[in-house]
Amino acid sequence: MSNLDDAIRDYFEQPEVIAELFNCFVLNENLNPSEMTPADKMPIFNKLKDYGSKLTLEKFQHMYRNLFLMKTEKLYCALLVETEASKVLPIKSCLFESGLYATQIETWNCLNNGWLLPCYTAVLYLSPEHYHSHEITSKSFYDYSFYMIDPANICDDTIDELSEDLGGIIHFAKIGDDVKKRQEFLANEVYARMGDLAKKLVRCFVDDMSTK
Repeated sequence: MSNLDDAIRDYFEQPEVIAELFNCFVLNENLNPSEMTPADKMPIFNKLKDYGSKLTLEKFQHMYRNLFLMKTEKLYCALLVETEASKVLPIKSCLFESGLYATQIETWNCLNNGWLLPCYTAVLYLSPEHYHSHEITSKSFYDYSFYMIDPANICDDTIDELSEDLGGIIHFAKIGDDVKKRQEFLANEVYARMGDLAKKLVRCFVDDMSTK
């Protein structure tokens, strides 16, 4: 796992971050991070492998290494953090959800549980290297829907409403591959006010871009 993947994991595994993203960009209700718990992804990967896929369990773990799954009493929130543009994101998202629902059905008791929990999936494209986001729409792949969060399309007023850490990360990603603006961001007070995990993530993006 790369330093960037480590930084992504350390920051986005926080329930507060997942709740803020979904409250702002996906759901109309106010998720309480104290009511969110990480959900085990391994049964889902095992179910996907059982579908007859040629991919191994390790391949699924790598494919979804930057996927964060949280559960409440009412729903699942799945966040895919992607650092490279890809037209197969709807398929990747849909495949994971199908494994999640299949796993729920295996253990579902309608008399006790009442219903299957819905899953809301969001893809956060988090890279200073911009692309044309219309290539991946928020409503695509037949009738399947997922939510695309692209910093390039988020207005400054919305970013200002976010917490200092998440707002700073989104703002940095929105800058794009402009080296001068990235340097100015690292020198301004927005970056200075960010927490350690958020700063680490930004620095890893800078290092990752410098090696390309």
